Amino acid sequence: MDLFNLSVKDFLQEVDSSSPAPGGGSVSALVSTLGSSLGRMVAHLTFSKKAYKELPEEDQQNFSKSFNEIGFLKSKLEILIDEDTKVYNLVMKSYKLPKETEEEKEIRKEEIQKALKKAIETPLNICKLSLNVLENLDYILKFGNKNAITDLGVSAILLFSGIEGGILNVKVNLSSLDDTEYKNKTLKEIENILKDSKKIKENILEVVNSKL
Repeated sequence: MDLFNLSVKDFLQEVDSSSPAPGGGSVSALVSTLGSSLGRMVAHLTFSKKAYKELPEEDQQNFSKSFNEIGFLKSKLEILIDEDTKVYNLVMKSYKLPKETEEEKEIRKEEIQKALKKAIETPLNICKLSLNVLENLDYILKFGNKNAITDLGVSAILLFSGIEGGILNVKVNLSSLDDTEYKNKTLKEIENILKDSKKIKENILEVVNSKL
């Protein structure tokens, strides 16, 4: 199923069903995609403004660069909406492999471990991409249309929610992984992502609330 091309109504119905996928990972990717879209919306509402056109050329270039980068990151997040469901199904498929003989048990174990790593990489990428979008909101916040500043606050909240959701999906798959070195490295990585993204989100919300 192509989740990305479903209508909003149909996507919601797919989530609100007895099927475990799409689940929290795909929804986290969607949430971050929405956050990215809101960030770009604020930029769209800025380009034609007199105040923006009077900015120094360097600031306009950096603003446009952030706008374009968010668009690139958003396109990557869109792919992960479907990818997370695909890797979940891959994990489930590996657990259903035969385990009658010792050889089958060993093959099954190896396939499960490989599938789990793929199921970790996808939500981890959601977290990384979402953090990158948050980092690119700086110029949008600084020079963006002040009438849409609350939309930028919602953008930050959604991106941070996507990160928190992604982290939960990373952790649940790490719990079944045997590779201790990989596990410790990934745990450290998501810890840093959470810390950095939380700081950016709080800074954005502080600025937004100060304008209200």
